[in-house]
Amino acid sequence: MRVILAVSTLAFALALQFATSFHANAAETRVIDGDSLVYEGRTLEIWGIIAPSLGETCVTRNNEKWRCGERAFEALSQAASDASFACAEEEPGFVVCTAGGLDVGLLMVKEGLVRSRQDYKGAEARAREAGIGLWE
Repeated sequence: MRVILAVSTLAFALALQFATSFHANAAETRVIDGDSLVYEGRTLEIWGIIAPSLGETCVTRNNEKWRCGERAFEALSQAASDASFACAEEEPGFVVCTAGGLDVGLLMVKEGLVRSRQDYKGAEARAREAGIGLWE
């Protein structure tokens, strides 16, 4: 479990590091939990994802506990700290955020850190099949 999460974390970090999209006027951002943040003074939710609550502990198939809510928070915080982080409103109260030109919500679903709410059902199915993150 820890090895898979470490590899996933590394992949997430590398994806952000090597992407080449930049925004000169990055907005002030404060991450609240794994799927919500304060962006440009507004409290918003990330489109398409449902994160475990910040204090939530998840259990693997092998009965190992891990802080899944904290891990989702850390992943969103890491993305939000990227100089290229930007969000665009999808519908009132919901935003699609990118870091390095990559969809942060989609990346978090692929890493098994959050569940899919809308558009990312296929990515969630693949994470489930691979048994990573929430699906381990």
